[in-house]
Amino acid sequence: MGKRIKVGEQLPFFQYDTPYSEANSFRTLLEEQAPLVLVFMSNFGHPVTRTFVSRYSHSHHRLTGGGFAMVVRSDPAKLAPNVGPGTLPYPLLCDADGVLYDYLNIPVRSGFWRTCSLEAWRILKKARNRGYEVSMNAPQQMPLTLILDAEGRVLFCHYGTSLTDVPADCGAMQELLDELDLLEEGDETEEAAESAFARRPGRPAPLDEEEGDGYDDAEADADFDLEEDGEDPDEDSEQPEEETEEPDQYSPRLSQTFLRGILDDPYDD
Repeated sequence: MGKRIKVGEQLPFFQYDTPYSEANSFRTLLEEQAPLVLVFMSNFGHPVTRTFVSRYSHSHHRLTGGGFAMVVRSDPAKLAPNVGPGTLPYPLLCDADGVLYDYLNIPVRSGFWRTCSLEAWRILKKARNRGYEVSMNAPQQMPLTLILDAEGRVLFCHYGTSLTDVPADCGAMQELLDELDLLEEGDETEEAAESAFARRPGRPAPLDEEEGDGYDDAEADADFDLEEDGEDPDEDSEQPEEETEEPDQYSPRLSQTFLRGILDDPYDD
């Protein structure tokens, strides 16, 4: 087990696999997309991960000041038949053995109330209603959010305290990048970055003030299909927002990525 990484430290370069390519260069990814927002979550089939995969896909066009990639604890070979290079608008790094998770000391916790926020509880409740088996004491992989520059230096670091303690969507990531740009050079410490994350404009309101459930029924349905027009399933259908033109909006085809076999134990894939 490694140690927690901090702002100012450097993440070593490495090679990674995706469901559609092998031995990719992380150095190249940073050079092409830095500042890079890197979010570590549980396996791809976990209902919370699936929810944020969808959110980040629908809102990816809002991230204009940097790049984004997600890391999941999944076997790329199991995802390969359903996740191709055009399925998601961002790279999906697979670390089934948890090498990066161990190196960065991203915790695994047991106990439902130690891992679940109210939002996560709602997501899992809907998933359970669709057939997902939820164990109250099963170990759960906690998330981590990093922002890295082109050399792999950590500009921002936040170890999540619950399954949903990550940026709400790519719009929130952009707002976080904007916040970090406002920090003076002498303030770029771990505490200053955490403060920016805590007050970020995109941070969701407390769940008891929201009407949405945080999880779309279709996310746990083997035959689910996202709307052709790119509508976000997490938005409240009863109170739609005023339509605005969004350039290059991405409409993912997640209906082609679902595998009933990966919606099981968090570590089976």
